[in-house]
Amino acid sequence: MIDKLIRAVLLLIGLLWFAGCGFIQSPSVPPQMVGTTSLNNFDFDGKPTQIQVQGVPERVIVARPEILDALLALHAENYICAAYITRDKVEQIPELQKKMPKAVFYTSEMDRETALMMHPDFILGWRMSFRKGALGDTAFWRERNIPVYIEENSGPVPAVDPFPPSTVETEMRFIQNMGQLFQKEEEANGIVRNIQSALDEGIAKAREAPARRVITIEFMRDKIEVFGDKLLSGDIIRKLGSTNIQFDTPFISREELRMCGADTLFIVYHGNEQEGANALAQIQVPEFSDIPAVKNSRVFLLPYRNVCASHVYTAQTIREISNGLYFY
Repeated sequence: MIDKLIRAVLLLIGLLWFAGCGFIQSPSVPPQMVGTTSLNNFDFDGKPTQIQVQGVPERVIVARPEILDALLALHAENYICAAYITRDKVEQIPELQKKMPKAVFYTSEMDRETALMMHPDFILGWRMSFRKGALGDTAFWRERNIPVYIEENSGPVPAVDPFPPSTVETEMRFIQNMGQLFQKEEEANGIVRNIQSALDEGIAKAREAPARRVITIEFMRDKIEVFGDKLLSGDIIRKLGSTNIQFDTPFISREELRMCGADTLFIVYHGNEQEGANALAQIQVPEFSDIPAVKNSRVFLLPYRNVCASHVYTAQTIREISNGLYFY
């Protein structure tokens, strides 16, 4: 009887020992479960914050189609559970659905309740994505341990808001941060190298041409917005050796535009090519015919997506501005 009891105890000890060895020798934890990523960001009001993300998020809400473009370029689409697609891009949804069969696409901005139903573990958006009536204040999500990231250069006006200037460097930082977060550093580094290459090429070409006096504007319903030194287009123009015509306020009158004396003029527009043509038509009127840029046909269009949170389009933006400054 005692022998049987001893054998049973020894057998139990052996099983426990093998189980322990099996646990120690089990396959390594998948990469998406390892490590914490720390990213510097800011809240809706511009206050600096630090985001802590455990592992790679697997249920990401993308609150802007432009950010979706960035994640597609990084091959990080499999981590997306929901994305907002603006109505001018609705025709892209069938193709996107093939790439992301598990994702849900919305053609209206997601509100807080809709986002909560998706059970996200990370949210990416523009600053205005977190306004009241949309996803709401970033604090709401952080209180629920759901990290949120406001894309750099995504809408605040540094001239009037407590945000740092929008620069090429912050565009590159966003790409690098996303590469780090989704373990796509190689893809991110390739995009950043392309941006730096475009900038280096533009700077080299600028040395061979005279500096320009530039104004970059957007025609709005009843006012004209100026994109000066503190916005991305202005940063690129300065880096390429030209000067932005500055004003004390972000909006100017038609008379101030008429008298600005710019020899090069960029017009920012939203939407498709027809919207661009409509924007161009607003400068091609007798009222503005004496502006040197208009008189000498040095007026160029810039899509809004290329000057606000441009990330993967930044190299293209640099080349477009460089060509406008020095090749026409």
